[in-house]
Amino acid sequence: MSDIVVDEGSPVPAYYQLYEALRHRLGGPGFPPGSRLATERAMAQELSVSRATVRAAMTRLERDGLVRRRQGDGTYVAEPRVAHDMRTLFGFTAEFAQSGMQVRSHVLSLGTIRPSRHLRETLGVPDGPAAAIELRRVRVIDGVPISLETVWLASDRCAELLKVDLNDHSLYDALYAMGIKPTHGHEQLTATTLDDYEAKHLVQTPGDAAFLVERVTYDADERCVECVKSLLRADRFTIKTELDLEATTPQPASQKVPRRTS
Repeated sequence: MSDIVVDEGSPVPAYYQLYEALRHRLGGPGFPPGSRLATERAMAQELSVSRATVRAAMTRLERDGLVRRRQGDGTYVAEPRVAHDMRTLFGFTAEFAQSGMQVRSHVLSLGTIRPSRHLRETLGVPDGPAAAIELRRVRVIDGVPISLETVWLASDRCAELLKVDLNDHSLYDALYAMGIKPTHGHEQLTATTLDDYEAKHLVQTPGDAAFLVERVTYDADERCVECVKSLLRADRFTIKTELDLEATTPQPASQKVPRRTS
């Protein structure tokens, strides 16, 4: 931490300078996940800043989910977030198991329902008391509840799913075994907060931040395979993708760089 310099003359607040410096170091050499940080007093003395500055920086890091405060025990570097790649069409189990994580599910309910008009149109099913299958489950990674997920599928194509134990089996593996293979789809991400029901299943506090991810997938014949709504804990998840200028539309109208005027 001796390489951190807080410039009191900078237009950037001292606490924010410290926050940014620590943010870039947490999880790396010297600050591994699970390690205990120095006390506010010790950190303030080492960096020649006030305890209020350190406290404000720690509060900001805690809001980012990068540190955990334990009452009476100090502040610890948080475990790294789980990264979800929005470019892939892997199932949840395959996406994270390939990184060596232990993935499990806790099925809350599995059965048939009368789908709403929106679901009927998306799934391509008729109106009826059992026209769609609804699966509700909590996804768990390395023992931590990460996602509250609801999946809807067409009953006429996926009736065999009702016989599958999806606590320990991948939904996509079960679909493949039935000859159903998602090949493409679309997904959108929205920031939200958890209500009482959602927070209970994710071991969070009502009002905590979350990602709402909505996905629709299709097979090669353009038949809808599934509609999915997932709530991901914002303190344990990060979303990643890649940028490609060639795939960006529209292209910049001008390559000229505006000059500063005095």
